[in-house]
Amino acid sequence: MITACAAVVAMAPALTGCGSGETDHAAPAAGRQEPSGGFRGGDCHGITDADIARVTGPALFTKVLVNDTGCFWQESSAIGTFGAGMGISTWWYRGSDMAVERDLEKQAGRTLSELSMVGNEGFKAYDANACSIYVAKGNDVITWSIQTMNPATLPPLCAIADELAKLSQDRVN
Repeated sequence: MITACAAVVAMAPALTGCGSGETDHAAPAAGRQEPSGGFRGGDCHGITDADIARVTGPALFTKVLVNDTGCFWQESSAIGTFGAGMGISTWWYRGSDMAVERDLEKQAGRTLSELSMVGNEGFKAYDANACSIYVAKGNDVITWSIQTMNPATLPPLCAIADELAKLSQDRVN
């Protein structure tokens, strides 16, 4: 678990650095509307541990990272280091370009489909072991992702990401 946590913490700066170098990537204070017309802030973009357990099943994921740009819940089914780094995440990108995010997902070989959620445009990217939903508002992009080595042990991955994204949108939009 310590190795997995270290890997997630090491990945977090890379995951949050998708915008331009001149842009502040920190999420705004909870409940404050940003001048960019973006999302309101809040820990984990409004997603709680109880939400994760309800959507995926109890005791399957443990929160291991909370910072100003997002959260990560580690998948509990890792065996040794196999599966380490798999889990559920939500990240906030200030000033990110959705075209860049689409290109990165295409390069990963995922299928993309456009979507609209609570009046905000976005897209879904998925394959057999992962599903991510990206939604933009103003200069902000929030993403919700699930990655696993064991998709057969979970509800459909995109159903999980979709439910968490809808809950979050209702809370930070």
